Amino acid sequence: MSIEQKLNFARNMNGFADRKVDAALQVAGKILPVSVVSQSGKMVTVSFDLHDIPFLLPKLTVPIFGPQYIRYPMQKGDKGIVIPADTYIGGVSGQGGGIADMTPPANLSALVFLPISNTEWQDVDGQVVTVYGPEGVTLRDSASNTTFLLKPDSIAISTPDSFTVTVGDTVLSLTGGRWSLSGEVGHLQDAEASTSPAIMHAGWQSLLAWLNSHEHSNGNDGNNTGGPTSAFNGRITE
Repeated sequence: MSIEQKLNFARNMNGFADRKVDAALQVAGKILPVSVVSQSGKMVTVSFDLHDIPFLLPKLTVPIFGPQYIRYPMQKGDKGIVIPADTYIGGVSGQGGGIADMTPPANLSALVFLPISNTEWQDVDGQVVTVYGPEGVTLRDSASNTTFLLKPDSIAISTPDSFTVTVGDTVLSLTGGRWSLSGEVGHLQDAEASTSPAIMHAGWQSLLAWLNSHEHSNGNDGNNTGGPTSAFNGRITE
């Protein structure tokens, strides 16, 4: 046998190892860029933002990264990446049930969608938390006993017990059968006039004093009838 026909053991072992590594890398999951196609319930369907690849990747329905306590209204075209897990995640996402073991998952079968920021997002104050959605924002407890619903044209607050707003010494309180507004100074105004609790109280006191002291004629020769025979209490404050 000529030297040309003999196999180079080292070279062939290197080639064998390279092929095995390449095959393993092809099977292993990859972090890839995607865009949201649609959202259905708690899952999103995404398409891969890749070009010039030798095969067509399917659209996939995958879970969204994050806890149940904050729900993201993902919109068509939102950008992000998919992150592969090292084992089956259908049991924790609810997509397949069961319990995982250490068996490596098939490629593209254990992905999670993670949104990432984009330079085209709206500018916001970087020192505060900003929350918004296409049709508004809902804040509620898990049982929806108390809800705060912000829409483009309205704000609705619903609570079974009480609602209180405090600004300094001014307090607005609403309960199931009572409302109260208290503060050092009050002011009421509409398109016609303005007043305040202090002005109304002073006016009522003047009316009460006049009512309890006024005199008028009886219509018979102008004789005066004297003041009221019984005092009018006129209490309008607690």
